[in-house]
Amino acid sequence: MAEMDDPALPDWPEDLLAPPFAAGERPGLLDVLAPLASAPEEGRDLVVPLDGVGADLLTEHRALTPTLRRLEGSVERIRTVTPSTTASAMVSLHTGLAPLEHGVLGYLGFEPVDRRAVNQLTGAPGLDPHAWMPLTTPVEAGTRRAVQVAPAKHARSHLSGVAYRGWEFLAQGRGDRVEAVRTAPHRGGPDALVHLHVDDVDHAGHVHGIDSEPWRTALAEVDALIGTPLRRVPRGTRVHLTADHGMVDTSAAHTVDLAEEPAILSLVEEVTGEARALALHAVPGDGAAAELAERMRVLMGERALVLTREQVLASGSLGPAATAIPEHVRGRIADVLVLARGRWGVDDFSRRSETARSMIGVHGSLTSGEAVVPLLRTIT
Repeated sequence: MAEMDDPALPDWPEDLLAPPFAAGERPGLLDVLAPLASAPEEGRDLVVPLDGVGADLLTEHRALTPTLRRLEGSVERIRTVTPSTTASAMVSLHTGLAPLEHGVLGYLGFEPVDRRAVNQLTGAPGLDPHAWMPLTTPVEAGTRRAVQVAPAKHARSHLSGVAYRGWEFLAQGRGDRVEAVRTAPHRGGPDALVHLHVDDVDHAGHVHGIDSEPWRTALAEVDALIGTPLRRVPRGTRVHLTADHGMVDTSAAHTVDLAEEPAILSLVEEVTGEARALALHAVPGDGAAAELAERMRVLMGERALVLTREQVLASGSLGPAATAIPEHVRGRIADVLVLARGRWGVDDFSRRSETARSMIGVHGSLTSGEAVVPLLRTIT
């Protein structure tokens, strides 16, 4: 397995954490939910990912979270996957597998048959979630009754079809979320496994940034929300609170738009990933990928770490360096991965909506703020 000083790898910036699978490491997120399905104990479990609430953010805003503050002695700091984004992290959470094994490699994934970018939350016409991620999930393989509590629109989403196979779906609205969480453990029975994905803070961060009143309000409201099911779910329920990723703020002044770099785009067939972990797929031709990587290094300088496909695999960024890459994943891996540093972001915004360009809170890279998440386990 490649070490961080492997000569094939670039000098690793001090502000970026080592890849989550470097030197035999394994990110803790993979072992939060999957063992509850594959090797369950007697009794009920409630798993609550707090979307976007990184460990650093939680520590910095203790005053806003009295419920979690009372339990902070039980909080661990664990690593999420790379890219540190919802699609990749949630599939890893549910399968216990590295992105390199399950194949969800970012917010936008590369579909190699039609050579197109595909949103990994919503999917695309003609894309079968079961074919996209053909591996059996722990819930599918197990006998435990599992209940997913989520908005009704998520019932048939691409992400649900990839990650939540084998789960029963219990729809909830913003106003009846607590009631749905209270109902789910009873529906699932005495050994129920319940999952509640809370995305309020993530949404507020994308629109307003983490240094904003709307974001702080969302965090305080989520803390209050958590307090209610801790009191109302059946006594003895094991509760596991974690997050898929953290977040940092960016701005227009810290944004590099590849639409303004025609010489680089002439080497690019498709752009996937996201602005903090941009995945570039080179046009066919000898030397195109290497030239693309070098041009990106020159363009980004100290603003990002640029890795070739070979360096991504050797570094343990997407999975252990010794991983045998499944056939369904091989064609999705980008030729160049750009991991943003500081507050920077980079994308070809000519391919994105105005909403994507205007995002303030972003994630995907290997800073502590994005890549370290909390894990709190308690019993009601």
